[in-house]
Amino acid sequence: METNWIHDEILDGLSQLLCLSLDRTPAADMIAGTAMGWHRAITDERVWDQQLDTPRFRKAFTNLMKGRRMWPSPADFMEAMPPREQLALTKQPIKANPERAQRAAAELAEFLGGRQH
Repeated sequence: METNWIHDEILDGLSQLLCLSLDRTPAADMIAGTAMGWHRAITDERVWDQQLDTPRFRKAFTNLMKGRRMWPSPADFMEAMPPREQLALTKQPIKANPERAQRAAAELAEFLGGRQH
């Protein structure tokens, strides 16, 4: 299973939630099955990246543990998940290449000259 890491994160997070004894907590012997259901719900038609998303999964479970009194659903988990970190864009000037600019100008002139026929 390509998404074993997701199943492991879900099982770990649900096991931690289990310890909180929230309202409507499933029986301990149901956690493995619950994790399988969550895995299916969370991975259906979604693409996850282990490096980018593992911290997000962990933070989502932490958010659920901090703010829930009732056992959450996979939808609650998705709402608790923070957005992916975005790489910061920096303004870095790109040095001009005069030779490339001349070639592009010549190609453009040739193209425009060829269209006038």
